[in-house]
Amino acid sequence: MGNVPRIATAAVLCVAAAGSAPVLAQGAAVHHRTVALQADNFRFCAASAAACLPTDSGNTTTVKVGTRVSWTYTDTACDVIVPCPGHNVIFAKGGSKKLVKSDGARIFSMVFRRAGTYDYFCSAHEPFGMTGAVVVKRR
Repeated sequence: MGNVPRIATAAVLCVAAAGSAPVLAQGAAVHHRTVALQADNFRFCAASAAACLPTDSGNTTTVKVGTRVSWTYTDTACDVIVPCPGHNVIFAKGGSKKLVKSDGARIFSMVFRRAGTYDYFCSAHEPFGMTGAVVVKRR
């Protein structure tokens, strides 16, 4: 029994030397990187863009597993069209969110936990090219 503490210490040192990721204690906050997108000019594009352009049809955003992607409504073009119902984010493989028509409002936010390609669109404006994809890659 006198060797147990030495063996446990050696195992901990080997794991630490191998460069393993730190283990979070229960209750510790998990921080995700956030990528911001906007719904503007009947398209989706990076929130850092001054405006989405027609060339942004089929916008593709590539992120790592564990990244939060957040879509925000910034579409003044939709605001001036009376019958424009607003925008939403609907995934081709299921899952949807209600239409939002309020400048600066978050349409949808999600942490992508699995690698893959997630195609999405606005149900009201898909025929206009309001589509996109989030490509999630392993770390």
